[in-house]
Amino acid sequence: MLRPFALILTVAGLLAWPGADDAFAQAKPRPRPQPRQAIEAGGFATLGNINFTAADSFDVILGSPSGVIFGGGIRLVDPPTGFFIDVGAWWFQGDGERVFISEGEEFRLGIPVEVTLTPIEVTAGWRPRFRAAPRILPYVGGGYTSFGYKETSDFATDEENVDERFHGYHVLGGIEIRILRWLGVAGEATWTTVPNAIGESGVSAVFDETDLGGTSFRVRLTFGQ
Repeated sequence: MLRPFALILTVAGLLAWPGADDAFAQAKPRPRPQPRQAIEAGGFATLGNINFTAADSFDVILGSPSGVIFGGGIRLVDPPTGFFIDVGAWWFQGDGERVFISEGEEFRLGIPVEVTLTPIEVTAGWRPRFRAAPRILPYVGGGYTSFGYKETSDFATDEENVDERFHGYHVLGGIEIRILRWLGVAGEATWTTVPNAIGESGVSAVFDETDLGGTSFRVRLTFGQ
C-alpha cells in the first residue's frame, strides 16, 4: 500500500529539484536558426538616350546634342537589406565632321569624324521591397564612372586622333516592375559628370565646355535577382 505514495513522493522530489527545469529544458528540441539568404546575382540590358552636358560641342560636330546609348551589366543584391552593387557599361557612337570656329563663324572642313564613348559604371545602391506592392521595386544609387572617349578621322595621325579614359561620377534612380520572378523591366534616369575632360582646344574650348557627362534616360531589362 505504501508503494503508490512512495512513487508520488519520488516524482514530486524530482520536480522540486532545482536542476529539474534545466534538465527538462535541455530535453526539449530547440528551433533551428533560419539560414541567412544568400547574395543573389542577375544581369541587365539597357537602351536609352543621353543629353550631353557639352551640348554645343556635340551639336556642332555631330549635328545633335544627344544620342542613343545601349549596354548591359551584372547586379549583386543582398535580399534582406536591399543593398546592391552594379557593374555595367554602355556604348555611344556618332558620325560628324570636323569644324573650325573663328569669330563666331563655323567653317566645316569636310573631314569626317567618328566619336565613340564607352563608359564603365560601378554603382552601389539600395532597392527596398514593400509588402503592399512586392512587384514594384524603386531604387537609387551612385558611384564611379570610368569614361572612355575616342575621336578618329580618316587620314589623321595618331597624335591628331583622341583615345583617352577619364574619371567621373554618377547618380541614378529608377523603378523596376517584376513581370515574372526572374524577369523585370525598369525605367531610370542617370546623371553623369566627367569634369575637365575636354575644353583645352578645338570646338569645346570655343564654347568653354569641359564636362563629357550628361543626363540619360534608360529602359532596363533585368534577369534574375
